[in-house]
Amino acid sequence: MECFALHELPIKYPVLIYWDANALASRHATGIVVYGSYLLKALQQYDDLEFIGLLKLSRLKRKKYLPRHADLRTHLYIPPFSDWFLKKNAVYHGIDFKVPNTHRLPRVVTIHDLGVFEKDLSDPRFQAAGIEYNTYLINKLKPDRIIVPTDFGRDHMLHYFPHTRDIIRVIPHGSEQALATAEHEPSMPLDTNAITPFILCPGSVEKRKNGERLIEAVELSRCVQERRIHLVFAGGMGYDHESIRRRAAASPLAEKIHFFTGLSSRSLQALYKSALFTIYPSVFEGFGLPIVEAFALGSPLITANIGAMAEVAAEAALTVDPYSAESISAAIDKFADSGLLREEYRAKGVHRAHHFSWKDAAALTRDVYLELKS
Repeated sequence: MECFALHELPIKYPVLIYWDANALASRHATGIVVYGSYLLKALQQYDDLEFIGLLKLSRLKRKKYLPRHADLRTHLYIPPFSDWFLKKNAVYHGIDFKVPNTHRLPRVVTIHDLGVFEKDLSDPRFQAAGIEYNTYLINKLKPDRIIVPTDFGRDHMLHYFPHTRDIIRVIPHGSEQALATAEHEPSMPLDTNAITPFILCPGSVEKRKNGERLIEAVELSRCVQERRIHLVFAGGMGYDHESIRRRAAASPLAEKIHFFTGLSSRSLQALYKSALFTIYPSVFEGFGLPIVEAFALGSPLITANIGAMAEVAAEAALTVDPYSAESISAAIDKFADSGLLREEYRAKGVHRAHHFSWKDAAALTRDVYLELKS
């Protein structure tokens, strides 16, 4: 008897997938937008899947941004009224922590992380609301499958919701977005001459990204001071970014610490490619897209030796104790001192990036859909 992987088994009719398109109606390509956009494009290569995006009334004004991220026909979705019209033979996929309050059809939800359960890493009001909502989502709405991007994410969820063990599926993200640029963006990349040489810290500027400790580590670095190396933060402003910016302003190296926000993909690519190396010392992530993006763009990487960061980076990055400025500083000096070491990790990163593909993520996600329809 010939054997097939589940995602290779043919099905007679297309399976209808209701896709939560609300996050994709966005001006900016946030991490969830990247996930939803690239996963959907890869899934749309399957002839046995058909997609309809669902948009809430509150998102209609932003519908004009949807074509930036997806080619998807949409229907207006007004809960709970619209729930009665969802087809029972379909599957709903909530890509952003949400599923409808109905059991008319199987529901899949992607939970990117449960960072709100970690004390002091988010605004207390947001944290309390996030804990309440995620508890309601998992215990009351009871999705049929939960997708998480790492083994760490699965284990972290099981710590709080051990009864979900049998419905969790680990599906890593891809890395191809690092090499793409959007048609609507300006064509002129960022000029980095004035800040060269520099270390790049990508991702949102917020407490869990460990910016204050990174600034301390840079101050401790012999190489940073001797070689007049700049530090560049590149990302949006998140929780407690004011403290990080105040710490930067008070630093003796203040003139060499820069914050760039609202960057186009071309500008961000220019930063990755021009940086001496990338550093991502976050203390908590569900996955950490900047890790695979640095790998894909050939930027040697320093990241944390804990959680999802260590899992995603594996042996392809120089890892540090993110709670120790001395550990971070020592790694900075290692990379700054040795072009050979940076080249070694650049090559490791490029190789590691090939392990993260949206095509693979789509195949595994399709498996989840077919599992629910079998």
